[in-house]
Amino acid sequence: MSYLALYRKYRSKNFEELVGQDAVKQTLMNALKLQKISHAYLFSGPRGTGKTSVARLFAKALNCEHGIGEICNDCPSCNAINEGSHPDVIEIDAASNSGVDEVRELIEKVKYAPIQSRYKIYIIDEVHMMTNNAFNALLKTLEEPPSYVIFILCTTEPYKLLPTILSRCQRYEFKKISDSELKNLLVRVLKNEGVMCSNDALNLIVELSNGGARDSLSILDQVISYAGQNIEEKDVIKMFGLISSSEKIRLLEDIKSRNSLKVLKTYEEFLSRNIDLPRLVRELLALLKDGLVYSKTRDKNLITSSKEEDAKEIMLKFSENELASYIDLLLKCQNEFKTTSDPNFLFEIYLLKMLSFVDDAKPSVNREIVVDKQPEIKAQNIEVSHEKSAKPTFFVEKKVEPEPQKQDIVPPKLKPSTVEFSTLVNEGETREISQDQLIELTIISNKEERKVLLNKWSALSQLINDPNDGSYASLLLDSRPYIVTNFNLILLCDYKTTAKKINIIQNQEGLSHLVKRILGRKVCLYALNRDESTELIKKYRNLEELNHLPKKGDVEDKKIF
Repeated sequence: MSYLALYRKYRSKNFEELVGQDAVKQTLMNALKLQKISHAYLFSGPRGTGKTSVARLFAKALNCEHGIGEICNDCPSCNAINEGSHPDVIEIDAASNSGVDEVRELIEKVKYAPIQSRYKIYIIDEVHMMTNNAFNALLKTLEEPPSYVIFILCTTEPYKLLPTILSRCQRYEFKKISDSELKNLLVRVLKNEGVMCSNDALNLIVELSNGGARDSLSILDQVISYAGQNIEEKDVIKMFGLISSSEKIRLLEDIKSRNSLKVLKTYEEFLSRNIDLPRLVRELLALLKDGLVYSKTRDKNLITSSKEEDAKEIMLKFSENELASYIDLLLKCQNEFKTTSDPNFLFEIYLLKMLSFVDDAKPSVNREIVVDKQPEIKAQNIEVSHEKSAKPTFFVEKKVEPEPQKQDIVPPKLKPSTVEFSTLVNEGETREISQDQLIELTIISNKEERKVLLNKWSALSQLINDPNDGSYASLLLDSRPYIVTNFNLILLCDYKTTAKKINIIQNQEGLSHLVKRILGRKVCLYALNRDESTELIKKYRNLEELNHLPKKGDVEDKKIF
């Protein structure tokens, strides 16, 4: 006899064996008990969560020779459904039968009564693959089929179905199966198969399954083929190109110690091993989160993804501020994976940002003002002299020996504020100012105060974990002081979305409150993105060449809003 894959061998044969989906199971069992049978059902949810299995169980319960609601797995009807050979239970793959001609053929056969059972049941898998014309052809039959016909539609993408189809079906949502339920399933299968598997390896298989019972059994099947009858964690790691906990911790340690060369060499090694970088980011986030939770609670029961010893090691090697800042950066990286065309480049950039954060926390790089003699170079920070004839100046990184202690500017220690603000919003009415206003602010900007504020800016990282101030502090850390006057502060952001969020009127109160605690006074805030700063520099230079720049004495320092 040919080998039978584990996911087929251990497919649920009755509702009691079904893993997860308790709400769906209970509702269908009650409907069978009360004989309230609908003519059309829609099963939707992630792959491998039991949609087709439940459809077959429901078909068996409807046609079992021992009565509606029974599943004996012994009568000719149940056995035929188990074997996929029942003449009255027709399974159709819509991915390969998506056209209107196939649907018309189906409709033509619907009018014929069942051959040997009570009901004629059509199970249409991947129904979202059907064309609109095919759906339209099916509509009338789906709404008013013969009394002996039942349709069960299965899909992973219900939003692709026409509203007219959705309205004709009873809809059942299948959820991802919990890790504990998947683990119990795998333990049962391993016991029946006589295979030994370490707990760490089992946890990795469950994690890789991402809530799918079929995926978990397929992965286990592969691992057994690779490792034999004794499975260890290293077997799963090697087979699926994963990163061990010790490697992840070592990478974070190198980031903390600012060992840029070692971090980038590790990154190159990951690329050579074809590591799934989005997955690595998820795993680093889980490790850092568990370390932060353990640091705050010392309760191993609250650790969800890591071993207690790994969470403890993270707690001992990193401060809570460092953990929170790394988590914040990696969350942004994870979000940008959805839109980037080059995940490798994106991950490398965020590794460098994590290294830069540590440099900000413990400054080892000073900034020196130099005159830019090449106008075509894109500037990140503009610092314009008050003299009309002066050239705009820019900040460049320059490694120098640390200044004497008396000249160091120590970031202030910030405690969570007692003032509560409304939740930070992503959409809303924004404030806008003209380039002419920005040029006037540039002319009267205070260079020395801007330099001091730049050194104090990293103090905001102390508030990232605070439930009230955290979102505002995180947003400000995505910007940097750009132009400072007595009444105004212009910020520079790398991304348009960040600048837009800062400029939303509803967010201004919370942001201004945090800035006041660092700057010492309340100011009006406005943010520019890179493109806007480039345009500002161009206009400033054009006005300067034409000798049309306003004089410092003619510009009044007043609130922009």
